[in-house]
Amino acid sequence: MGALAALVGALALHPLHTTLTQLAYRDSDHMVEATVRVFADDFRAALRADVSDSAAVAYLRSTFTLADHAGRPLAIAWCGLRRTGDLLWLCLQAPAAQGLSGLRVRVALLFERYADQINIVQASYAGRRAALLFTSGDAAKALP
Repeated sequence: MGALAALVGALALHPLHTTLTQLAYRDSDHMVEATVRVFADDFRAALRADVSDSAAVAYLRSTFTLADHAGRPLAIAWCGLRRTGDLLWLCLQAPAAQGLSGLRVRVALLFERYADQINIVQASYAGRRAALLFTSGDAAKALP
């Protein structure tokens, strides 16, 4: 019965395995900024280490990609992290001279850890909003 109680307690912490990535385009410098919200304990488990800038960047380079409409990868740069309670907010940015329309996004965070992982992407650009949903095995998807 102790194992069952532990499982129920763990599920009560956050029963869903999700991340939320918000993409915003800055016309002033033609940059896209990505803010990834992830549960700190899930992210730490994926890193198999304490959360540091270098560990976070290494993991994100393998699980998060942005490419232009022709499929050319964008040069993603780290812009930091902050913690709010049990959540981490990870910041990435990349030059996107042609804007977000047609940008190809792939968010595969935590798929290697959780079979039920869902990654949501919300984008704001050109006066509109778009959303993408990623589950395990999904390839990059283009913003409309």
